[in-house]
Amino acid sequence: MEMKRLRLAAVCSGIFTATATMAAPIDDTRLKAMAWLITHQSGDGSWQGAPGLEMAETAAAVEALVNAGMTKSDTYAKGVAWLQNHEAYSTDALARQIIALARSGRDTSDLASRLITWRNDEASPQSSWGAYDHYSTSYPDTAMALEAIKTSTASYAEEGYSVCNIVAQRNTGNGGWPYFVPPSGSQPSQILPTAYSLIVLSRYNTSSCGSTTISSVLANGAAWLKTQQKTPGGGFGEGSAGTVLESALAYRALTTVLGASDPAVVNAENFLIAQQQTDGSWGGSDALLTTQTLAAIPATTLSDTDSDGLPDGTETQALLGTNPNVPDAFGLLKGNGRSISGETTAITLTKAIVDQPYATTLTASNGTPPYSWLLSSGDLPDGLSLDNSTGQISGTPTSLGLYNFTYEVLAADMQTSVTSQIEVAEPTEPTQVPALPTWAMLLMGGLLSFIMRHFKQNQTRDLR
Repeated sequence: MEMKRLRLAAVCSGIFTATATMAAPIDDTRLKAMAWLITHQSGDGSWQGAPGLEMAETAAAVEALVNAGMTKSDTYAKGVAWLQNHEAYSTDALARQIIALARSGRDTSDLASRLITWRNDEASPQSSWGAYDHYSTSYPDTAMALEAIKTSTASYAEEGYSVCNIVAQRNTGNGGWPYFVPPSGSQPSQILPTAYSLIVLSRYNTSSCGSTTISSVLANGAAWLKTQQKTPGGGFGEGSAGTVLESALAYRALTTVLGASDPAVVNAENFLIAQQQTDGSWGGSDALLTTQTLAAIPATTLSDTDSDGLPDGTETQALLGTNPNVPDAFGLLKGNGRSISGETTAITLTKAIVDQPYATTLTASNGTPPYSWLLSSGDLPDGLSLDNSTGQISGTPTSLGLYNFTYEVLAADMQTSVTSQIEVAEPTEPTQVPALPTWAMLLMGGLLSFIMRHFKQNQTRDLR
């Protein structure tokens, strides 16, 4: 729920005209996206786009690597390690963390137990979740929580109640699900809660809730979801146009329920292929769109001749350019938290000296002027400020340390995100030895000559 509120409005796109005849094979799309994924991992092992969504992005990236059978690389190991060592604070994030780690073969019983305790008290027995611990019920979060528990194979005594809770709260008139059910009246069916509900209910398709069979619920929900597909284009969206995020989740749900050959699934797949950018991503620096879309592509096992955890077809991509027949060390890969300056590693700006005036100007090289600059995350050193119209950082720093921050360059036709760093250091102490005046040099020379003569005379006497 947290992810949806933060990012759904930002992923809307125009009307697209992808068709089956224009689309490239989905495997080619996956290979290009994998190259982007590998080269855009942060140095700490995570994938990061908008602040606060690191768990969702990293979990989806790890899940995508598992889907592709790529579990031998440093990319995968570092991603799993990051997930194991970071705490989730929302239902969405914790559920995604459990799903990714469980699919990676890790023990998630403690995480699943924690998630179970987050159920709210709106029903007896407790069977639903909200956005956070004990928040009011939302159906994307309830579906994701149940999916996480099911994936983890944790023991959950109220599992059947949760399944039937989801079934009971669909809109029976059309078969879809709303985000939440109000105390009175109703809410319209929407794509994301319907997609999440279909994904988890597909695990129970031979079960029933009273006289209602889960198979019939799945059929009706999938039928409603298909009505949200845009023509021409094949994307899914709440408005007049398809969006990448909604299309990826609808594609995943319909593939699960109807299979990969269903016409709606094929059209959604073609839409996603058509929206992939030349660098292999969806949305450029927006890790959420790329990781979620890549994770939605059905599982397969990609060829990996040299067993280094990097698919052969990805190694030949321009972003990597490595040899698929020779294992590649992590440090030799372009990017991957090491060498994409300004994206995965910070650009170091001019060093500042504490309590001394400082000024540097940020540059802009992409897009059409006029430009403006905006600090989007992190902090400038105390005492420094950014002029949004000129890009100049100036002032007098008052505290020592390394300061990391990200700024946005806003052009007339595009927006670029850059990660930078300023070090505030102590004044440098003089290291050059001051030159002696001439008279002092002559005096020292004379003294040295006297000492040497005296030393030789003593040596001669001793020898006698």
